[in-house]
Amino acid sequence: MNPRDPDSPRRLLDEIRRRAADQDTTRAADRADRARRTAEAGRLRREAGPRRDRRGAHGAAAGRLAHRMRLPAHTAATSVLKTWYPWTMDPGLGVPGAYVGLDLYSRASFLFDPWELYRSNVITSPNGLVIGEIGSGKSSLLKCLIMRFAAVGIPFSWVDVKDEYTDLAAGVGVEPLRLGPGLGVRLNPLATVARHPAQSVVEWRASLKARRLALLEGLIHVRLDRPISMTERTALELALDSATGQLRGGARDELAPASLPAVVANMTRTDTWADELRERGITAAALLDESRDARLALHSMVTGALAGMFDSQEDNARYLDFDAPGTIVNLHAIRADQAVTVMSMVCAQSAMEAELMRPDARPRLVGYDESWVVMRYVPLLLRLQEQFKLARLFGICNLLAAHRLTDWETGAAGSQAARLARGLLEDTGFRVVYRQVDAALPLTRDLLGLTDVQTHLLRWLRKGCGMWLLGTGAYVVQHLLSSIEHPLVQTDSRMRGRVGVDDISDEEWDLLLDAVQTGASS
Repeated sequence: MNPRDPDSPRRLLDEIRRRAADQDTTRAADRADRARRTAEAGRLRREAGPRRDRRGAHGAAAGRLAHRMRLPAHTAATSVLKTWYPWTMDPGLGVPGAYVGLDLYSRASFLFDPWELYRSNVITSPNGLVIGEIGSGKSSLLKCLIMRFAAVGIPFSWVDVKDEYTDLAAGVGVEPLRLGPGLGVRLNPLATVARHPAQSVVEWRASLKARRLALLEGLIHVRLDRPISMTERTALELALDSATGQLRGGARDELAPASLPAVVANMTRTDTWADELRERGITAAALLDESRDARLALHSMVTGALAGMFDSQEDNARYLDFDAPGTIVNLHAIRADQAVTVMSMVCAQSAMEAELMRPDARPRLVGYDESWVVMRYVPLLLRLQEQFKLARLFGICNLLAAHRLTDWETGAAGSQAARLARGLLEDTGFRVVYRQVDAALPLTRDLLGLTDVQTHLLRWLRKGCGMWLLGTGAYVVQHLLSSIEHPLVQTDSRMRGRVGVDDISDEEWDLLLDAVQTGASS
């Protein structure tokens, strides 16, 4: 302090006050920090509770143990433990079957056999559905199921529209039956289905007639692109009864063979329908006039684009060998238009079904690939529904394949087509769902009864990984291919330059053929 400076005392006083204020602020900050740390430590103690060790908590009245009890380990089934510990993995199906791949949740092998699952009451129907986007692995699974079941003696029947099963047929020793203009193969889609011992004669005849009428109605529906009228259906029914000799008043004890040419020929024989037309209150001239479109549509199948392919008047045993490891009807040569392709698919499937539904037939896989194309037509849905309902009687596992369930929503909500499509889905005992696009997820969730977690998972499934819905259980399975199967199941090998069928060694071919032939003979 300069005694000569009159302002020195004031500056000194200001400096003393400033230093005192700084010390007060520092002490206040220290106190606040200590209070915060104390409060945080108290909160942590309250949350963690008193300190514990192997004998219990420390502190007064803590109830510490003098000695720890030593009890034996508790043993229980997984089905019991998972009620206490929900994260315990499911033990699996516990049913023998063909190897499919790896259960990604339990890391165990996943086995599948629809007949064993049905006998074990895991599923209530042997029919199944496989859906998946292009490239998700759906076709690979279907082909592997064919080969793996053929190796244990279970044959298959398939209609090949896109020529995808030729290599597989060679692998299992089956010669595909090729249908097309000028190829000389003639099938009868109206061939008689043998009566099962569990059916009475009346039940069998009614079922056979309903099956044939559904096929005829479906073919006309596809050709005309509209539902048939009641007059047209009456003409069909009378023509079918005339062809099989079942008109009232002159019914035969045995059914006469039915065929498309026979039905077409009888659609104008109104002279034999006098009593039936009188009961229905319609004249012969009116019936012929109002059923003209249906008659011409059916006639075009016999003489038009499908001439010489589905006009046989015999059964189909001449062309379809159901004692072989499998049957494949190849329709690759039929490419006129979608309507002709659909009619060819339905006729080929019907011809196969007539042979495989024999009382002495073995259990069999029957595939309906590209099933979405028949969902527009109510009669074809009815025919497919009837086939599904007979599956348990004849020991058949029907497999429907499609890209997504939105393909099935072809009719308006509440329409007959929509109801039949949903009913067909409900008749499936198992469903395999591969990757789905976002737009298909809401409908897939609703129709299959999936949870939100399961629905979200479908968006991210990688190739070959599918969700198997069996009964009340859901399993996420990675399908695994063997070195022999890998070249046989690829549908995009040319696009990707992958190993082809020609690269399979002779030893691998012999191994596959020996396995299939051994299974067929057993």
